[in-house]
Amino acid sequence: MKIAFDRAAERLSEIIRGESNGMAHYYVAIDGANQEKIASLAAELSENLSAFVIPTDAFAFPSNKLTADRKAAPGGVFDYERFTREVARPFLAKQLPVYGVYAERIRGTVERVQVPERGVYLVAGRYALHPEIPDFYDLRIVLQNDGADETASAYLSAYMIEEFCDVLLVPDPAEADGEEDGFSGFSLPLSFDGDA
Repeated sequence: MKIAFDRAAERLSEIIRGESNGMAHYYVAIDGANQEKIASLAAELSENLSAFVIPTDAFAFPSNKLTADRKAAPGGVFDYERFTREVARPFLAKQLPVYGVYAERIRGTVERVQVPERGVYLVAGRYALHPEIPDFYDLRIVLQNDGADETASAYLSAYMIEEFCDVLLVPDPAEADGEEDGFSGFSLPLSFDGDA
């Protein structure tokens, strides 16, 4: 499904309310190249839905531990191991995560964040849909790549992030799907044994 970015907060809030109705927790990823637009959208959705935002920039990989291979890998500057350990696994175990916010200037965490009880959780920023993260998301949103950032473009392209999202946010309203089609929900990802 394609949605114009200028209407995204309103339309996504409507979709998330409908999809999360009756669910204790609903998990949303917002990925893409433009960090500023992702942060802005996440803030609007958080306000509209009383959601809690977990920014991926809290999970930068320490530069002093970056090997040449890791640095060359698409999304290698994202500490997906720590994100998996501190956020994904607790959510999958139906627990509230506690995660560290990494700061390069001290090469360590500057604070620990206790995630509060909320109905909707937003993981927002580049690498939110990195394939090394266990998939716990109910909704996968991606801002269409404008090609301006080569590092982000390499990540998005290498892992086909736009192709496997549920909602692609596009800059041109003419590219968006017709609203008359409505929204019929998302299919559940299949597990390896073929069960939904």
